[in-house]
Amino acid sequence: MQVKDIVLSINTVEPGLVKAVKKHSQEMGRDLKGLVLVNADFANKPDRPRDTTGLFKEVVCDFYNLNELQKALQPYTDNLLAVTCRLEAAIQPLRQVIPFLPYVDTTSETSLLWSTEKPLMRDRLSNYDRSLTPRYQYMEATDLPRVKELIGDFRFPVIVKPSSLAKSLLVAECKDMKELEVCLIETFEIIDEVYAREHRRSAPSVLVEEMMQGDMYSTDAYVTKDGEVFCLPLVKVITAHAVGLPGFYGFQIVTPTGLPQAEVNAAFKVSTAAIKALNLSSTTTHIELFHTSHGWKIIEVGARIGGYREAIYREAFGIEHFYNDLAIRMGKKPVMPTEPIRHATGLNIYADEEGIIEAIEGLDAASRLPSVAFVEKHARPGDQALFASNGGELIVDAILSNEDPKRLERDVAELLRLVKIKVTQNPN
Repeated sequence: MQVKDIVLSINTVEPGLVKAVKKHSQEMGRDLKGLVLVNADFANKPDRPRDTTGLFKEVVCDFYNLNELQKALQPYTDNLLAVTCRLEAAIQPLRQVIPFLPYVDTTSETSLLWSTEKPLMRDRLSNYDRSLTPRYQYMEATDLPRVKELIGDFRFPVIVKPSSLAKSLLVAECKDMKELEVCLIETFEIIDEVYAREHRRSAPSVLVEEMMQGDMYSTDAYVTKDGEVFCLPLVKVITAHAVGLPGFYGFQIVTPTGLPQAEVNAAFKVSTAAIKALNLSSTTTHIELFHTSHGWKIIEVGARIGGYREAIYREAFGIEHFYNDLAIRMGKKPVMPTEPIRHATGLNIYADEEGIIEAIEGLDAASRLPSVAFVEKHARPGDQALFASNGGELIVDAILSNEDPKRLERDVAELLRLVKIKVTQNPN
């Protein structure tokens, strides 16, 4: 009988995954090994998370050359114990890999497709339960002359969002038909460039949706191979739009939320329905929701750990997210939290203006604040600063936590005061 002792990751390896493999290895009483399969067009990405411990062996190949992919996996196929991936950009490569993983529990290629392509996701959710989603319309560049015909009876404002991008890139609000027409033209002028940068291979397209009114929340949920769902505590998402900043990215995330248990249960019920609609199994899911006057509505469902959720769940509840992610992929039950141990928040910071970054200041002082778990920059002087709605990426992020919510609130305000992103305007 073949020994199942290899954990496969797609494209990236984060420290939390290495820690999780080591803990499972210790609990199982046998040595587990790691393998990270990296798509050739992702291998030279300078900031991709890599294993520095030596636990994960790295293999680079072209995922879209099936002969090359099969040969790369062949030495390991019989020994694979579990497969996981963290980033949205790794979901499509994982779809390519799944046919060559016959002896590993994983969700299907089709369910992964439904979880990444927003029009297909909306179709499945709406067909499963019409109340889960807002009204929507799929559009390609060739549909631009027919905007009024396709959207004419929609209720404004509407939201424009690319079909297969994450991080709220190119998401924009349009208050009337004129704004929508301009927005769609501008979006399709730059969408090819952003798709290429984010390693998306599908044809660029967008969804136009009637805008939901309410508060945004998220949960990560574990789904076993038998379809049992375990929802983690809700996280409140304060969007940039909600605080008067450009774009719809998550400016701040907060947990615990303080919502009544009845509302939490209702959110979990809707989240479970969305998971069932997409037929997801043997995976962690990241679910974004709106709490509206007409109940909970699904924004989207991703077949992966959510951004910053490993850090914020660890700080607030002591949850080992990567450990649980591997557990359910190996047929085990996750270890669920009880009461919160701290209040926690995360911040995503963009420049106040677009242009060329001149300096990023205040990070050292911010890192010394009592509540700060980490604060990091993701750009440097000379890089271009763009709003998320124009395809830009965040410049600084941070996670903070404290047993005292008032102290946490003061440290968040102080961090935002300290961190300064100085920008020189682009020449005309």
